Amino acid sequence: MNGLQFDLATMHLAQTRPSRRSVLGRGSRGLAAIAFALGAWPVPRAMAAPATPATPAASPEPSDMNAIEIDGAWFCNQTFALCTTAPCELSQSDPSIANCRCVVEEAYAIGFKSCTERAPDGLSLHSNFSTANVNSAFSIMYCPDDAAWANCLDVPCEIDPLNPAVATCQCEMVAQGPSLTFGGGCDISTCTSMIWSAAPLTYLGLAQYEAGMAMVNQQIVIPATCPPATPAGTPASTPTSA
Repeated sequence: MNGLQFDLATMHLAQTRPSRRSVLGRGSRGLAAIAFALGAWPVPRAMAAPATPATPAASPEPSDMNAIEIDGAWFCNQTFALCTTAPCELSQSDPSIANCRCVVEEAYAIGFKSCTERAPDGLSLHSNFSTANVNSAFSIMYCPDDAAWANCLDVPCEIDPLNPAVATCQCEMVAQGPSLTFGGGCDISTCTSMIWSAAPLTYLGLAQYEAGMAMVNQQIVIPATCPPATPAGTPASTPTSA
């Protein structure tokens, strides 16, 4: 190709190359091509270099293993009152309160107040849920709908200065069941003859307690359920005549 032919070819290309305005003026049929031509469309994912997969971040371990927040509850290692077997008496001054005699423990327990809120102060402390003192003598007794019970979770308590292993807790009366308690010795008649510190059948805070105990590598011992009561008047319970 001589110089004149080269110049003519160059002019032809310049005349036939579409301008930006003419490209944009075309219909939607060529939108993808237009976008590529103008550099406005990102490179398809298949054409891009594959990204390096990110390594999943490990869940951070709590900085204080004595105070762990778990799903709205607090798992704390401190001194508290344990009322899972406590018998109670209705307050003489406030019928919405039952005074329950609970044991003082120092272990991991669950509650819905923070560890700071329920930290012991002198003779004052709080009641929380734990299985710290469960042994083979414990049983889970279910009480019926018509049995009132006391809810001791997170309530304030006072240690007996003459017997620091015991604390009296001001628990909230609940007019109706059903409920469950670790107390009562499987004597279901006591569900209505007295007031027990108990819990609803959903075991408030149990799931968080189990999670916390797993985090600190401690085992949980849940008592066995009481056997069904034998109804009065059945052949097994009615004496036979001589």
